[in-house]
Amino acid sequence: MYPEPLSVLDKEECTAKLTQACKITRIECFRFDCELSDKLQPGHGNDCHCGLLTISTNLGTNGLGEFVIPWESLKGDFVQWAVVFQKLKGLTPEDGLVYIHQREEAWGTVRTQLMESALMDLSEKLEHSAAGKKERSFPGNRTYLFDHSQTYISF
Repeated sequence: MYPEPLSVLDKEECTAKLTQACKITRIECFRFDCELSDKLQPGHGNDCHCGLLTISTNLGTNGLGEFVIPWESLKGDFVQWAVVFQKLKGLTPEDGLVYIHQREEAWGTVRTQLMESALMDLSEKLEHSAAGKKERSFPGNRTYLFDHSQTYISF
């Protein structure tokens, strides 16, 4: 006999419990070289930086956000631009969303939208986990990402 499917209330309760238990443990930023940028962001132009931000959690779930940063939005180097994300470590996804919206004016639109996108992706994956669906742990081949990254940052 098959187990009965979870009711909507049970799914929401399960998702809420997972989300409360979920803590951000690592944030990685990959700034791609021209070859990978052209492959993933066709027509991006030479006046921007392209890459991927990943959020890892204590539950093994990852959130992803792709970015295209116009050159003029990047004041200083990429590490200085990304270091603000470090403050999200140890937060739940909900607390992370609250935090980034409190910092939106200081961070600017590009950083805020990038982190919001990754946190929303993480939340969707947590919902799938609560429903018993298996998610892929990391996009593609990490070696390929490292081979085609001009900059890699991990907090």
